[in-house]
Amino acid sequence: MATQQRFPTRWLAPAVAAALIVAGCGTATPSAVQSNGPAATAPVTPPPTAAPTPVITPMPEPTLGFTPGTAASPRVVKLTTDDNLNFIPGLVQAAIGETVKFEVHNLGKAVHEFMIGPLADAFADKEGTPEVADIGPGQTGELTFTFKGSGPYAFACHAPGHFEHGMLGYVQLVGPGAPTVGTKDDPRIVWLNMDDTLKFMPDSVTVQQGETIRFVLTNSGTVVHEFQVGVADKVAADEVDGVTNVEKDELDQGSTHAVDYTFDGPGPYAFACHEPGHYEAGMRGTIVLAGT
Repeated sequence: MATQQRFPTRWLAPAVAAALIVAGCGTATPSAVQSNGPAATAPVTPPPTAAPTPVITPMPEPTLGFTPGTAASPRVVKLTTDDNLNFIPGLVQAAIGETVKFEVHNLGKAVHEFMIGPLADAFADKEGTPEVADIGPGQTGELTFTFKGSGPYAFACHAPGHFEHGMLGYVQLVGPGAPTVGTKDDPRIVWLNMDDTLKFMPDSVTVQQGETIRFVLTNSGTVVHEFQVGVADKVAADEVDGVTNVEKDELDQGSTHAVDYTFDGPGPYAFACHEPGHYEAGMRGTIVLAGT
């Protein structure tokens, strides 16, 4: 999905001597010395305090919760499809360079396919992108894929009308070498889960200023949700303009969707669901800008 210059708080005044240097900030002038009595001292103005240097906290490198697969021994990842035209789960983690064997089981009656590769290719149904087709009712399709680059990667079903309905999923690269700061060309993936408790999990996300995040949103409950992210006051007011506050609505049961957002302003930022009663019930979250 970051030193501050300090100056003395007490300045030593000269006891005598008109030409004494005062803390490197100037000298006492001859007029400040009296012939009878102790020497007067000129007022000393401390140098201005430099503006603090912003503290940049690197984002933690995503960690592995699995043993990466190899060409000789691929890691098995199981997915299901159904007649709601969803992949479950809609987000898969993988390590750069690992080999994964996907087992895609069809729980419904519609025929599906499974294509995986670079995001642009998988979503465009590009010829030559690895796929297993014609996964019929009750059948399991198998496809082995090696994640050779830094992504982004994704998967999709291109049976007629399925992709257009939203039958797709995302791959989050984790571990050594995985991107830790998102760009517009390769956003960092942050996964959020929603369910019938009317909560986002997690409900706080840390980002770098200027970073682009791809929020991958899974509705694991039965209640329909939406997702807004942007400038906090606009999110609170449900003011969607498509620029400072963007929205993905109609997140139905079992579905996974995604929203990209670039945090290029000073904030504060937030996210929320404004389905009737959901925001009031606490379905909202905060964005923390690292180093601020």
